[in-house]
Amino acid sequence: MKNIAAKITTLFLFLVLLSANAGAQNSVDDMRARARAMQQQIAAKEKILLSSQKDLRSKMQNLDLLTAQIKERKALVAMLRKELDAINDSIATIDREVRLHEALVDSARSEYARSLRVARNYGSLKNKLLFIVSANDFNAMVRRYRYVRQYMNAHRDKAEELKIRIAALAAERALADSVRAEKQQTIALQNAQQHELELLEGEQRRLINDLRRDSNKVNKELKKQKQQLAAINKEIDRLINLELAKRRKAKAAAKKKGAKGEGTTNANTEVAKLSGSFQQNKGKLPAPITGPYHLVSGFGLQNGVAGKGQVMVDNGGIILQGESGAQARCIFDGEVIVVYTREDYALVIVEHGKYMSVYCQLDKIHVKKGDKVKAGTIIGNVARNASGHTRLLFQLYIDRKKVNPANWLKL
Repeated sequence: MKNIAAKITTLFLFLVLLSANAGAQNSVDDMRARARAMQQQIAAKEKILLSSQKDLRSKMQNLDLLTAQIKERKALVAMLRKELDAINDSIATIDREVRLHEALVDSARSEYARSLRVARNYGSLKNKLLFIVSANDFNAMVRRYRYVRQYMNAHRDKAEELKIRIAALAAERALADSVRAEKQQTIALQNAQQHELELLEGEQRRLINDLRRDSNKVNKELKKQKQQLAAINKEIDRLINLELAKRRKAKAAAKKKGAKGEGTTNANTEVAKLSGSFQQNKGKLPAPITGPYHLVSGFGLQNGVAGKGQVMVDNGGIILQGESGAQARCIFDGEVIVVYTREDYALVIVEHGKYMSVYCQLDKIHVKKGDKVKAGTIIGNVARNASGHTRLLFQLYIDRKKVNPANWLKL
């Protein structure tokens, strides 16, 4: 029993020492997984190309795209730095464990050497038998037998402990070599991403300087964009108010005719249920555009030229730039309440209880008013603008009040 207990204790200590490194390695693995996921997303978004056109609006939209690319590349470089910090912490932990194992191996070797010296003094098996049978009586013989057996087991345990210590040390050294190799790979990746970032920043500076030379034209173009977006926002508000007015009128007419209240109660219950589910998914709703995309303009007042312009533009939502052929998709279950088309743009509004999502700058529309849609339902194709960019204007309302979609979407 003592032999078994000794082996279990030694093995348990070995596992505890290994688990100490597991926590640090898990942190590194988590950082690495997140960094590689960001790298894959950036690689996928390389399909979204800058416009080759040289007109002023194309340059300004290229600047928006470059700014978005730089922001994402900076986030990746920052994540790689965190990964390197975690790797360095892991290496420090492993080095401490290696030194501990080296001390334990030295101690185990000393104990085993001492056991061997005792064994040589004890002599052969014949001497052990003579030691047992030379006892004065039977009880003494039993005691000597037990002593010899305990001695032999202890000697065997020392040898087993030394093997375990040596194996643990070899494992720690192998892990240290592996982590240091991973560190070199991460450094190489970070350097490559930093180089790409510097190229993008150089292109951004060149484009900003180019636009600064035409500052008057830029501000004039921004004012034009501001007017266009204001007109779109005004039209969206008008369409929503018109639809809600129709509903109030229909509800009043139904009440005047003596319609039963059960239908209204059931409808209100469904609205409350849908609204509650929408609220519960805040921050988890899918992006309203298919494929890779860049967030090129955020919610609220935005400076039109990468923080360098003089005109503030409010798009009422967010603008996502996707690859050619990108489609608008519904972010949550609901009902299409508005399908609006005109010569220069088209939009769709979907109701989700007290929430409404707006998909603007569409080309071909795939739904009609009254359709019940699910999360992921294709609303329509995102139109290409005059600069050749595929851009979706997305807005979100709660009780007719605009809110920041970025707080609700998983972008």
